[in-house]
Amino acid sequence: MLFFAIPIYNEEQNIPYLLESIGKKMAELKIPYKLIIVNDGSSDNTKEIIKSYENKFPIELLNHTTNKNVGQVFRTAFHYILERAKPGDVIVTKEADNTSDLSILPEMLRKIKEGNDIVLASCYAKGGGIKVTTLIRVFLSSVANFILRTIFPIKGVRTYSSFYRAYNAEVMKKAFKAYDNHLIDEAGFVCMVEMLVKLSRLPVKITEVPMILWCDFRKGKSKMNKPQTIFAYFGLITKEFKNRNKVVQKYNE
Repeated sequence: MLFFAIPIYNEEQNIPYLLESIGKKMAELKIPYKLIIVNDGSSDNTKEIIKSYENKFPIELLNHTTNKNVGQVFRTAFHYILERAKPGDVIVTKEADNTSDLSILPEMLRKIKEGNDIVLASCYAKGGGIKVTTLIRVFLSSVANFILRTIFPIKGVRTYSSFYRAYNAEVMKKAFKAYDNHLIDEAGFVCMVEMLVKLSRLPVKITEVPMILWCDFRKGKSKMNKPQTIFAYFGLITKEFKNRNKVVQKYNE
C-alpha cells in the first residue's frame, strides 16, 4: 500500500488538479493507494471540494478545526498512517500546490524497493532545478540548503527542505519510537529539515532523485511566511547543532 500524506490549507484552486493528477498516475502504476489529506483549518471551500471527490478516489480526510501549521499536520498524518501501515508499505509526503513532479514517483518507489529508507525529490541534485519562480526565492532556498549541507552533512543529499519524499513505513515507525514521538517538534515549514536531520542520526539509508520544481503549476500564493521561516531556520540550526553528536539508542530496540 502506498499512503500519500498531503497537508492542505486554503487550496481550493489546486485541489482538482492535485487529485486528478495523482489518480491518473496511480492508475498507470497499478498500485493500491490511499490519500491521507489533512485539512489544516481551511477557511475557503477546501473541505467541501475534497469531499466531492471521495467517491472517485480513496480519500481519507482528517480535519483540524483551527490552523495548527505544517508540523502538526505531518504529526497528524504520520500517526494516522503508521497505526495502519503494514510491512512493505510506503509513505509519500507531497505538497498540495502541484509543484511536485509526479513523473519521478516511479523512480522514488524503485529506490525504496532497492533498500533505501528515505528518498528525497531534489531540485538541487544533478538534473534537477527550479523553474518559473522569483530570483529571491531561488536565492533564499539555495543559501538555506547550502548552510544546512555545511552544518549537517548527509552523504549524497543536497536538498533538505523538500516536502516531496518517500519513506519506508516500517522505518518511520521505528524512527518515531526512537525519538519518543519527538521526531517532529517544529511547528512550521522547517519541520521537514528537522525530520531529515534527526533521521540522518539513525542507521537508515537516505538518497535523492532529481526533480524539476515547476512553480507555475501553483495557483494562488505560497503559504510560507518567509521572515518567520528564516527565523525558525536559525532556531533549528542552533538547537540541532548542539545535538549533532547525539546517539539515538532506541532505534533497534
